[in-house]
Amino acid sequence: MYFIINPKIGVILRKEFILKNNFGRFFLSKQKKYKMKKILLSLSILMLVYTVDAQKKKQNLGNNIITFMPVSVISDNVVGVGVSYERLVNEYVGIRVPVTVGINNSYVNLGVEAKLYPGKNNGAVRYAIAPMLMFGTGYDRDYYYNYDPLTGNYITTFRETERTHFGFLLNQTLNITIAKNFFLGLDGGIGLNYYDSKAYNYNYNNTKLSFAGQLNFGLGVRF
Repeated sequence: MYFIINPKIGVILRKEFILKNNFGRFFLSKQKKYKMKKILLSLSILMLVYTVDAQKKKQNLGNNIITFMPVSVISDNVVGVGVSYERLVNEYVGIRVPVTVGINNSYVNLGVEAKLYPGKNNGAVRYAIAPMLMFGTGYDRDYYYNYDPLTGNYITTFRETERTHFGFLLNQTLNITIAKNFFLGLDGGIGLNYYDSKAYNYNYNNTKLSFAGQLNFGLGVRF
């Protein structure tokens, strides 16, 4: 029995084998690259989720803020100390209640403030615009200078009068973080007293309106 091998057929079979072998290698190479990309993509997503979660945990400092104000100045010669509590409703809004007690006279000032944070309230530096309703009551001290013709000197006397006022202020506040949960705060604003018993008693036009203003320096903690 004789076998006749056509060299052309051999060449064709060899080419087909080489092509199949190369296609298999190419397919396996593509498959490996696809798996590698898939693994890298999964790792990238996991790292991104971990980073975002870590940032959220790091920035979640709490929704309660207590501030002690060792220096508080209110218009009409009132200097005192105060304390305030703020509850953060969300990232942009907080409700704050400050209380100030005068140290140069018998006076108490109470406010209710809506703090609006344009750039959120979770940064190292936090700025807010804060419209506030303010109520104050107590005794106001007035000083008088009387001339004494016998000695040729002026004698200083004072008189305390009862005072009550109610008004609106537009405050601006700035808190600067000095540690993880601690910050320095500065706030101040001007406004108008809709009712002021002192203005009504001393003003010849019988108006109950008067100027309102305040400036506070504070040390606070967020938790």
